[in-house]
Amino acid sequence: MRYVCPNGHASWAPTNSHIWCRSCSRASANDDDVDPEHYAVRDKKTGELINYSRVELVE
Repeated sequence: MRYVCPNGHASWAPTNSHIWCRSCSRASANDDDVDPEHYAVRDKKTGELINYSRVELVE
């Protein structure tokens, strides 16, 4: 997957105003200091952090 959460996980899902990452959620459940809610995605190809408001989801 080209677009990942800021922590590099591909297991994210869109919500109304942000993305929610399953892998970050699991890490936070194990007492890691990780927030599963993100307001940007990272483009693995360019390294750019893209604000969620600029993300267009297509099927």
